[in-house]
Amino acid sequence: MREWHEAAGAVHLHSQFSDGALPIPEIAAIAGEMGLDFLLFSDHNTLAPRRLGLEGWHGRTLVLAGCELNDADDRNHYLAFRIRKEIPAGLTARQNVRRVARQGGFGVIAHPAEKRSFSDAYPPYPWTDWDIDGFDGIEIWNQMSEWLEGVTRRNFIWRIWHPLRSIRFPVWTTLDRWDRLNRKRRVVGLGGIDVHAFEYKVLGLFPVALYPYKVQFKSIRMHILTATPLRPADVPTPAAAEAAVFEALAAGRAFIVNYSLGDGRGFRFWAERAGKRHPMGSRLARSGNVLLRAEAPLPGRMRLLRDGRVVREEHGRSVRMRTSESGVYRIEIFRRNRGWVYSNPIVIT
Repeated sequence: MREWHEAAGAVHLHSQFSDGALPIPEIAAIAGEMGLDFLLFSDHNTLAPRRLGLEGWHGRTLVLAGCELNDADDRNHYLAFRIRKEIPAGLTARQNVRRVARQGGFGVIAHPAEKRSFSDAYPPYPWTDWDIDGFDGIEIWNQMSEWLEGVTRRNFIWRIWHPLRSIRFPVWTTLDRWDRLNRKRRVVGLGGIDVHAFEYKVLGLFPVALYPYKVQFKSIRMHILTATPLRPADVPTPAAAEAAVFEALAAGRAFIVNYSLGDGRGFRFWAERAGKRHPMGSRLARSGNVLLRAEAPLPGRMRLLRDGRVVREEHGRSVRMRTSESGVYRIEIFRRNRGWVYSNPIVIT
């Protein structure tokens, strides 16, 4: 049985190369203190971190840099990773998707269902062009979007001082769309923190960082299962490390953890058939019974879903079910009545 190596990181970060508060080396140092193995930066419309040689190992933390693209109307934001040439600003969403694919990149639809009206300074940036195909993943959970969407004038100060308590669930409509997309082909689900660490003056007087990096690194984490341990001794070059990270993501060997409810390291979801074990992300042809199993490092309300509907639920640290039915199967785990773990699916076709 193959052994997979787990790594935990943060996706969708902004630095001083666009609208983030800190330089990349300083952010990487904070991430190292927080025990993160990798960071995927996506500053707006620039690959400057890559050109300036900031990718690679910063201590024990791997830094990789893509960029965040937007169309001419500043909608349809798209995270572009593994590209070598910058893509001109102001193209259509379709053109952005095609150009990322043409470079052999890995493209992710960002905050697809975003909506809010608290401040004109922070308008929503939803994805609207769903006739497009060719993207690799979709951000099913975006922490900054969730925080901003729940802000009102009455709770604003409370949410500034207790940001991690605002982390509850991904948007249901996005999960529903994600399930439907996976019936046709693999679309990887990612969780992004979208960290900027903006400074805001409370009552116009007291400067406070909105969700500083150290706090947001305790929120939504992305876990991947790699064939090789993700550490400098095993993948010393940026190119080799990048290949390991995106091979795991492209295969769907990945899950999302709300770290504020507990460390999710050790969670596993797999299928067993004919003596073989298939990890999350697998697509299996329908042929006889399949045993679906999931195990978690901490107890919670574990739900196994098929095509978005709960087919098995257990309270504890494991759930299993035999099935011969086709469908998109994935795991959700809740703790303290909030979302904790969301797996990528196993699909039986």
